[in-house]
Amino acid sequence: MDMEKNTTTTDKQLRRTHEGRMLAGVCSGAARFLGVDANIVRLGLAVFTVFGGAGIALYAIGWLLIPEEDAPTSIAEDLFKKAGDSPKVQEAVRKTKDAVNKNRV
Repeated sequence: MDMEKNTTTTDKQLRRTHEGRMLAGVCSGAARFLGVDANIVRLGLAVFTVFGGAGIALYAIGWLLIPEEDAPTSIAEDLFKKAGDSPKVQEAVRKTKDAVNKNRV
């Protein structure tokens, strides 16, 4: 995967940016991806926050799912991989699969 900054529209990827970030770079990354000013995305997020509180949840989801511009994976992917490598998690998954298969029969 080529991690160099490309300005062509075919190589455009949604990434959290370092430049122009205020917290985690979600709004500035989304703005670069959409081709708009970051303040417009921030304003939209603020509106969602004021009218229902969904803006905070959207920002948190973006922070977890959108990788940083210099990282190959997102925070959520790293957490799932780390949990999947844990013997306790693997044992719990095996027991769950056994219980589901037992109920099907």
